[in-house]
Amino acid sequence: MSLKRKAEGAVTVAVEDENDLLRITPLGAGREVGRSCICLQYKGKTVMLDCGLHAGRSGPNSLPFLDQIDPATVDVLLVSHFHIDHAAAVPHYLERTTFKGRTFMTRPTKGIFRWLAKDYIRVTNTSDSDSTALYNEADLVSAHAKIEEIDVHQQVEVNGIKFTAFNAGHVLGAAMFLVEIAGVKVLYTGDYSREEDRHLVAAENPGVAVSVLITESTYGLRSHDSRIEREKNFMKQVRDIVVRRRGCCLLPVSALGRTQELLLILEEYWSRNLQELDGVPIYFVSSLGKLGTRLYQTYIMHMNQRIQQQFNRTGRNPFDFKHIKTRVDFSEVPEMGPCVVLATPGMLQNGVSRLLLERWAPRPENGLIITGYSVEKTLARNITNKPPTIAGIAGGTIPRRLSVDNISFSAHVDYTQNSAFIDEIRAPHVVLVHGEENAMLDLRANLVDKYRGSDYEITVHTPRNTRTVEMVFHGEKTARVMGSLASKAPRDGHSCAGVLVEKDFNYTLLDVGDLREFTGVTPVTVEQQLRVPYSSAFSLLRYHLEQMFGELPLTTETSSSGTTSILRVYDAVDVLHSSWKAGVEIEWDGNALNDMVADSVVAVVLNIESSPASVKLTQGACEGHSHDTSASKSQETERVRSGSAADISARLVLFMKQQFAHVERDDAQKKLVVRLNELSAAVSTETLDIETDSALLRSRIAAIVARVRHTMRPLAHNSEPLPEEQLEVLQTGADKEKEKDGVETASLAEAAKALENGDEAKAIVAGDDSLAPNADDAHDGAHDSSDNSSAVSSSSNSSDAGSDNEDDAADQFDEPQSGSAVADDPNES
Repeated sequence: MSLKRKAEGAVTVAVEDENDLLRITPLGAGREVGRSCICLQYKGKTVMLDCGLHAGRSGPNSLPFLDQIDPATVDVLLVSHFHIDHAAAVPHYLERTTFKGRTFMTRPTKGIFRWLAKDYIRVTNTSDSDSTALYNEADLVSAHAKIEEIDVHQQVEVNGIKFTAFNAGHVLGAAMFLVEIAGVKVLYTGDYSREEDRHLVAAENPGVAVSVLITESTYGLRSHDSRIEREKNFMKQVRDIVVRRRGCCLLPVSALGRTQELLLILEEYWSRNLQELDGVPIYFVSSLGKLGTRLYQTYIMHMNQRIQQQFNRTGRNPFDFKHIKTRVDFSEVPEMGPCVVLATPGMLQNGVSRLLLERWAPRPENGLIITGYSVEKTLARNITNKPPTIAGIAGGTIPRRLSVDNISFSAHVDYTQNSAFIDEIRAPHVVLVHGEENAMLDLRANLVDKYRGSDYEITVHTPRNTRTVEMVFHGEKTARVMGSLASKAPRDGHSCAGVLVEKDFNYTLLDVGDLREFTGVTPVTVEQQLRVPYSSAFSLLRYHLEQMFGELPLTTETSSSGTTSILRVYDAVDVLHSSWKAGVEIEWDGNALNDMVADSVVAVVLNIESSPASVKLTQGACEGHSHDTSASKSQETERVRSGSAADISARLVLFMKQQFAHVERDDAQKKLVVRLNELSAAVSTETLDIETDSALLRSRIAAIVARVRHTMRPLAHNSEPLPEEQLEVLQTGADKEKEKDGVETASLAEAAKALENGDEAKAIVAGDDSLAPNADDAHDGAHDSSDNSSAVSSSSNSSDAGSDNEDDAADQFDEPQSGSAVADDPNES
């Protein structure tokens, strides 16, 4: 057991199984905006969510902290949308690391991502050698071919990881991902918007119970004006610059994404106010301008109903613009206004937008409108503070006299939308990512205060990059019953046994015969063979095995080399003794039950030559001593056959003291009093009647009596019948007990008759061996306590094969010997 943090800087919790820990580690976008990359680990599975670059950094510094997680352990990479900060590191990860997993994007994301990444290579690799570049075009082509497509609402399963894509708004093709591992559901929003705009649907609520919500916190506690108000303010600012001031209006944008929304707004406004704006051109300057327009025309069926209905009604694609001219180079843009220019990139770090800014910054009639989210430490963020000068890309400073305004069309959720969505999902754990530190911490404090004291118990996490959040989820394990086991409807209290098959956290209970049909698994039999050293006679081997397992069938095989005798134990294990080979061969089909029987057989064979019974039964002259026991044997037989209940009771005292701590002999009452905790019993030393209120204690004492009778006989006389008077004593005592309280006890007569035939295992079951004592201990006690019965005690010890291990093994196999269907018990197999 180990202790793990339940929440950042909070209480630790005990973890029984490390696999129950869900780990979420931001490799990027942890208390920052940019290079989104979230790693999710649970039950030995690893999912990476997004793999982007930081817009405010360059080269390797722009990458996520990919070295924190071994890429070879990542099973799946899911990319939410095509923006640089979420997808641009994918070619590097697929081609220049050891990642061998699968990568998924929606169809529009994959189609647009390729061209954005290609443009990134063109812009950034001009000053970098191929050795220092993050990736080249060959890497991009190879990586793009490996990316698999996923449709919205489609569920895909990879190595036990289930994930489903849902609409996220934000940009064309953007998706949320609902990831499920072993019953634990995690929803990753990526960048999302809950407001439907001119061409995109709003983000969806998956409508399922979610354990963890990983959501963006880009705007923290800030709330936007409505879309209509923002569009009105936007067009007011544009009109002021190009109509009243007759200047140039610069709109820094990304090549694809929210740019198409702005183009739709401008196109619609120009169409409605053509008389006033007829002489004012609109330019979209980007190397991907024309291609981007064609791509949006291609994926029109992935947009909202408004766009699709407009297309169906007019037959004209809404992205086939009349008033917007697409240009590749900024030299085609006039130096003087009036005009409106949308130029990339949106952060003003370099490219066409930066060159146009430097050209138009000194003139007050010109204007700059920031239309998206500005990443920290970029010129787009700094210029919103309206500094008097800006740094030139070639060095020096440039005076800033143009106007600067900020009207966001970034399609990130604001506080109002984000908090409402969190309240809808109601996940017990919320992990905030993709937000600057202050904004993220403010949002966390607000959420904690909002739900304090409510019925919604929420834990909000705000991890830094590379800091892991750990949560404990045990998950649910439910098995489907299939095949022949499902032929009957289950009932209350009904147990179902079979083979439990686990695959990718899915459990199925099947009958062995159904394995091949439902799982493709073919059961096979493992044949095992073991050679055990043995140098004594076969008759001695057979004797000891039959003492342990009862009468064993014997077959012989003859060959040119000699004769092989085969004993079959429990119809499961063959013991082979060959006249021309040293040792004994043991063969069996491997399974849990047969292995136990084989272990017991090995134990018997290994202990034969050291057993006292072996010494007694071995005939023939030996140097220094003799084994001739024929005279004493007949005398002992006669003594035992003429024995009375009194003889048995004398031994019973010794056996009872070995089994119970409190045993008292009352000679006056001719009783033996046994106490076990609160229970007590009285045993007649004459009739062996048992008086007790406990059926459990009665069964145990009856079993001991049966053992006493067995040990009183020499092993050599196991096959001879007991005297009738002794059988009558045992049977009479059992009948009286049944009449006394109606409790059914094991038939002691059956036990005695089984012992007559040498079937010890059956006798133990008949005498309720589950409560039977260890006979070896009792035998030793009898041997040590009586000198005048040493011969009998010696015989008693030899009856248990001379080994405590063998006696334990015999107890283990009492139940199979009694005829219960152990082999058919699936729990054993």
